[in-house]
Amino acid sequence: MNLERFLAERAGAWGELEALVDRCATRHDQLAPAEVLRLGTLYRAAAADLALARRLYPMAAGTERLGALVVRAHAAVYARATRTQTAGEFFGRGLWEQVWAQRANLAVAGGVMVGAVVLGVLWALFDPLSASGILPAGSHVTVGSRGAFYGISVPARGGLAVEIFVNNIEVSMLAIGGGFTFGILTAYSLAYNGALLGVLGTLEWRGGGFDQFVRLIVPHGLLELSCIALAGAGGMAIARALIDPGRRSRADALAAMVPSLGALVLGVMAFLVVAGLTEGFVTPWDLPAPAAVGLGVVLAGGFWSMVVVRGRRVSAAGELPATDRSGTRVVTAVPTA
Repeated sequence: MNLERFLAERAGAWGELEALVDRCATRHDQLAPAEVLRLGTLYRAAAADLALARRLYPMAAGTERLGALVVRAHAAVYARATRTQTAGEFFGRGLWEQVWAQRANLAVAGGVMVGAVVLGVLWALFDPLSASGILPAGSHVTVGSRGAFYGISVPARGGLAVEIFVNNIEVSMLAIGGGFTFGILTAYSLAYNGALLGVLGTLEWRGGGFDQFVRLIVPHGLLELSCIALAGAGGMAIARALIDPGRRSRADALAAMVPSLGALVLGVMAFLVVAGLTEGFVTPWDLPAPAAVGLGVVLAGGFWSMVVVRGRRVSAAGELPATDRSGTRVVTAVPTA
């Protein structure tokens, strides 16, 4: 192949690549999802063309220009995460993209919690005295005509709710950090919180206080559990990076997931605050059970609806997650004020 034919056949692709690189020179989020994919494809093709040109036409001016273009494209494709999203953009789009990208880990975390809830229910049904040992301090088991049941006064239940809220914060942080133990502590924290819920609800039911349990826990609890599951997904992602980093080193795999993990942490913190405000200002109203359930469903349902609607929409458009299995870095925005 002579130089003129080589340039004629490849000039169009190089021009397209140059245009994309120019557009993302200042802000990477100016590219649509499909254009991000196209940028990577054109970059790899141009790098291959450069290798061929340096072998066949090392002294040609076009080879030098192509080399400069490949350097610029490399910088765009492998750029580090940039702080380009506002807080509004992050909570309107960016967070849900990151949560949806972690849907496999989220399913595992949710499965551990649900399984623990079921085991907690069975434990409290068949051995309520020993099951009550999992409950926070301030609760106790008494024996009445209906057998062993969970006994605690209504005023004391407010303090118990606060303890459970604090426990959920601790569990969330443990669920994320537990990923560095290859997921062992993450699984433990999720299982403990699920078993606690199952035991508490069952003992309240046995003691005739299930209506009060629903009114006390459900308005904020469904959203809290969603946050804990999200934290668990972060922990599972860390564990996966340590156990199966692919063709990267473990350090590179962990570094590549920092933007995604940061988004999950911010999401957990933000929605735990929402749940805490609900617990502090709405729960004391002592809503009727149907209203309490409705509020809990609205808060948690709104959260998961955003995950599916906003996150899945981006995935359907063809956007890549923060990293792929080959280790290629894809720019991910972090919110700014």
